[in-house]
Amino acid sequence: MIPAKKSKVFDYFFHQFNKRFLRFHFKGVYYAKGDRASLPPSPALFVVNHSTWWDALVVFHLNQVVIKQESYVMMHEKGIREFPFFRKIGGFSVNRDNPKDIVRSMNYAKERLKDRKTLWLFPQGDERHLEIRPLGFLPGAVHITKNTDIPIVPVCLYYTFTGERKPEVYIKLEEPFYYSQLDGSSCREKNESLEYHYTRLLDNVKQDVIDQTTSSYHTLL
Repeated sequence: MIPAKKSKVFDYFFHQFNKRFLRFHFKGVYYAKGDRASLPPSPALFVVNHSTWWDALVVFHLNQVVIKQESYVMMHEKGIREFPFFRKIGGFSVNRDNPKDIVRSMNYAKERLKDRKTLWLFPQGDERHLEIRPLGFLPGAVHITKNTDIPIVPVCLYYTFTGERKPEVYIKLEEPFYYSQLDGSSCREKNESLEYHYTRLLDNVKQDVIDQTTSSYHTLL
């Protein structure tokens, strides 16, 4: 397991670079909160769908301008090795091919929450096409929050082209779930419940974009 190696100086300068990088490649990055959504204080676990290379950079920008919490993100070991700068902004690795490494990464994640930090997780594990259903959530979010009162906050990312040369991304933060609120008694059943509810929320964002009912979304660039 490769731990994070956070640097506040790097964090600041990377944010300056990243917002310009996103502005260059995207027509817009837009954000909205659901009707009953709120931003919980740390510790919290934010779960995000994973469909593009851009996801980590979009999440970083979201945290810098909206969430504004000291954050850590679990990433595949391959991604950390290819882009080691992610360690300096809170990235730490998991190797799903090594059961012992999974345990170490899960324990590291739990320790960050115990330290009252914010954790970001891509429960699909690997990058999957935006329209694939089922989403295929791995049970990490459920295991990390088992028998705790830590909120699981859904953050839905939806990328689209709308008649312009550059794409847009719509981000929606929804009402938190808690382990005790998820249906079922086993971790498998609760993970299925989390995936089911998250899928419904993600599909709602998709429908917002299709119907062009996006007046509640505000630009982040």
